[in-house]
Amino acid sequence: MDIISEILETDRLAEDKLEQARQKRSQMLEECEKQTEQILTDARREAEEYRSGLMKKDDSESAETELKNSEKKQLAALAEAYEKNHEKWEEEIVAAITG
Repeated sequence: MDIISEILETDRLAEDKLEQARQKRSQMLEECEKQTEQILTDARREAEEYRSGLMKKDDSESAETELKNSEKKQLAALAEAYEKNHEKWEEEIVAAITG
């Protein structure tokens, strides 16, 4: 009877650890999402500041179009990097937690 109790206790502890790992994973994924949003916000702000600075120097339409295209490319590259890597990042987070 003692062995069965130990097995049940071990199973319960394993379930607790798994739940803690899941919670930690959720927290880390939330943080990753927040950081991604912050990066996007910062990139947009910096692109706008850069665009504004260039527009003061050169008020031509071609400069504005070039800046918008550059901004779109940079944001697309950032979004692509996130889409390409977020699953890998999630797996690494889970692996680090459950070690």
